[in-house]
Formats: sequence, C-alpha cells, structure tokens
Amino acid sequence: SNLPLNRILAMLTSSQAARWLPRDFVEASQTGGLYTLVAYFFMLAIFLCEVSSFFAGDFQTVMALDKSGSDSMQINFDVDVHDIECRNLQVLVFAENGKERISTWGEDFWLRSIDQSGKTFGVAIKPKESAAVEAGRDTSQHEKEMSEIRKQDGEQEIDADWSSSHDGFRHSSFEHVIQGHDFTFINFFAGWCSHCQKFAPTWDEIAAKVNGREGVEPMKFTDRDDMQRNVRMIKLNCVDFKETCMAKGIDAYPSLRLYKADGSFSVFDGHRQEMEIVRWLERTVKMKSYGWGDNHEVFERGCNAKGRIQVPRVPGHLELTVGGGDQNLESRMTNVSHSVRHLSFSDPDDGRYHRKSWSGLPSEISKHLSPLDGRKFMLSKFHESYIHDLKVVSTVSSSGQTTYQFLFQGRVSKLKEEEIPQAQFHYDIEPFSIHVRRDEKRWYNFITSLLAILGGSFVVMKLISRFSLFTFASFKHLLPATGHGRAGGMSIGHFD
Repeated sequence: SNLPLNRILAMLTSSQAARWLPRDFVEASQTGGLYTLVAYFFMLAIFLCEVSSFFAGDFQTVMALDKSGSDSMQINFDVDVHDIECRNLQVLVFAENGKERISTWGEDFWLRSIDQSGKTFGVAIKPKESAAVEAGRDTSQHEKEMSEIRKQDGEQEIDADWSSSHDGFRHSSFEHVIQGHDFTFINFFAGWCSHCQKFAPTWDEIAAKVNGREGVEPMKFTDRDDMQRNVRMIKLNCVDFKETCMAKGIDAYPSLRLYKADGSFSVFDGHRQEMEIVRWLERTVKMKSYGWGDNHEVFERGCNAKGRIQVPRVPGHLELTVGGGDQNLESRMTNVSHSVRHLSFSDPDDGRYHRKSWSGLPSEISKHLSPLDGRKFMLSKFHESYIHDLKVVSTVSSSGQTTYQFLFQGRVSKLKEEEIPQAQFHYDIEPFSIHVRRDEKRWYNFITSLLAILGGSFVVMKLISRFSLFTFASFKHLLPATGHGRAGGMSIGHFD
C-alpha cells in the first residue's frame, strides 16, 4: 500500500546528479522525503508571495505646503431632497462667509422627480419643472349630500371666498365648502406672497368666467360620464385661516387644488395662465378618476439633483436652495431631509469621468474620496437645516492626476421663523497637498531578498527535520522491545 509513496520518496533521493553530495544529504528515508515535500511547497508559496509583492509595489505619501492642480475644481453631486419639488429647488454655490454668490461655470446637472420611496420618475430636466403622473381611484356622486349641505349653510356661505376672517361670513367648515359643490378649485394664498399678488388679477378674471356673474352663466365642464358639472373657484387666505391650511398640508403659496365633493383632490402645477388653467380644469374633470388622492401626502414628491459644477478653488458652500421656484414656501412646513447618493470633488478636466482618476490609489485614500455616499440625513422636525462641514485636501496620484479627499462632520441648525431651511455643504480647502508615490522595489533587491528567504526557509526546515528525528529516536529507545523486528517499521532519516 506504500508503493506509490515509496516511489516518490525514492525519486527525491536517487538523483545521479546528487551523488557528489555528502551522504548526510542523500540518505534515503520516508520521513526525510515528507519533509522535503513540505519544504518545496512552503518555498513555492514564499516565492509566489515575493513575486506578487515585487510587482504590486507599495505606496508612500508626502505632504507638501503647496497647491497642486488648477485654480478651479469640480463638485460632483447626486442628492435626493425628499420633500421639496423640483420646481422649488435650486443648486447654488456661495462664498464661505455671507450670501455672496460664487461665479460658476461648466454647469451640467439635472433635476428629476422622486417618489416617496426615493425612485426617480418622469423626465430629467434642467432645472425647472417636471411632469408627473399620479394614480388615483374612482369616486361616487354625492348629489344628495350636496343638496343638504347647501340648504343647511346657505348658498352664499358655501360659495363665498375665504379671503378674510372679517368678511361677514362664518367660514366654519372647509369640508362643507367642498361637499357643497361638484368640484371646488381652491387658491391657497398669503397676502405677503409676491407670487400670489402677481397671480391675483389672473385668478379674478378666470373666476369671473368660471363662477359666472350677473347676466353670465357659469361655465360647464363635462365629466367622464358626459355629465355637465360646475366648478366653483374659491380663494382661501392662509394668513387668516392658518389652521385650515396647515391641516391640509399647504407649505407653498400659491397652491392650487381641484377638490371633488368627496374630499379627494388633484394639484395644479402648471403655468398660472388663464388658458392653461381652464384647459387643465377641462381635462381633469373629464378624466375624473385619474390623478386623485384622498390625502395631501399622496402628492408629496421630492427631487433628485444630479450632475457637476465647476467652481473656483476657494472655500465656499454648495446649497440645495429651497424657494427658488414660482411658489413662496411656508418655512415652518419645510423639511430638507436628504440622501447623498454621491458627493466628491475632482479636477475640472475630468468632467463626467472623474472616477477614472481614482484608479491606482491605495484603499486608505480611496475610502476618503466620497465618504458621504449612501448616507441619509433625515430631520424629524420642520424648520431645521442640516449643515455638512467638509475638510477637503487635494491629492496627487503617482501618475500626476489630482483628486480630492475629504473628512466630514454634520450638524443640525435651528432657524429663525422667517428663514427657509437649506441643505448646505460647507467645504474648506486645506493649504497643502498629499502626493502619493509608488515605492517600487529594485530588481537586485528583489533577487537578494528572494534568495535570502528561500535559503533561510531551507535551513529552518532542516533544523525542524533534525529536531523531530532526534526526538523520535530518543522516544523510541525508551520504549520496551516488542520482538517484531523491523517488519512494517519506518526507516529513520532526515530532511534532504
């Protein structure tokens, strides 16, 4: 049964070329042969590791008080702002102190709507307003309930504007106003809102035609069942009726909603022009069950800002600024919770392929190139800002390409009542650069090191062989003779 092993061991010790060696080196033994096999595998593993280390090389970092790269840099970002629509979001860069805008160039970024789960939908735009599609449900008619409500509260009370709390009407039930009409088109406004003031004459002109006036019948709108329906246009002052607006989730002015009698509604988010509003009313009433929701949260959507901006290489801060659109946001109802999909700094020449300059950098540096990626920053309260403080260090690779590492700290900022929250990324450029150099081993150092390690391994294995055989022989002499002679025994030898 030991024939194959014996043949292998015999081959290791019967070389004609080794006859000139001392007998001590070529004495045949099974134990010595086993040690020879172990030594060969061990030295082969060391050889492979040494060769791998020679070709892989090592890195050294040198810190120098200088400025490497160009006088500008590129900010690469991919950020989700969960509760702000794209039309109310701007991406701006400001100076380190104050609100002075920093000149930017090479702006190449897009805004795209996201739903409550963070998935993008619609068309990516630059950067104003995107179209969206909302899902809804069919509703039933409430003719009997409408008739009872109008009789109970009175026709004038149900049809009146909520423009003031001192206009002679009770304004006791917003729900009754909705239930008292087939459709009610509400303009939620605030007197201090400049967009509301600009839109007011247009609203009055449309309301006069849709609601009708003395001698002029109200407009009729055809629903999905080809029934003629009235739409009542009513404006609601969110300064005088603050509680009603907050209960309905109104956080921007003006906000235009078309309610059905059952309380579900659709949101108008187009251009506030007469022709577009009237056509939207016609389409929405005609579809009736399309794009409706029972609660304002159905229509809450966020915005994904993705792209790059080139800026001067000076300290500053990148802001995802809320309120830059065609609405005035209610600051107390604004939430700037956000998720960072990607944020990094790079050389402007890298463009959209900025990650290419990261290749070849050691892992100790790569992990600091975009450490915010995949992190979420959720605010549990309204009217708070999350500020990121970034310490940015330019890093020059062995190939001469410039990239940037940064460390970060975050903090929540409490704001004054009149201030609108922002998501801010403050970056400070350090006055030194880190140069990464490849520490390559010379070929003669490699050969010297390899021979020394292999020779040392051979000597160590020989010592282990002699020690183990000596120990075994000493232990054998202490045992009583069994009388079986050498039959089946293992010959004693040493490592060859």
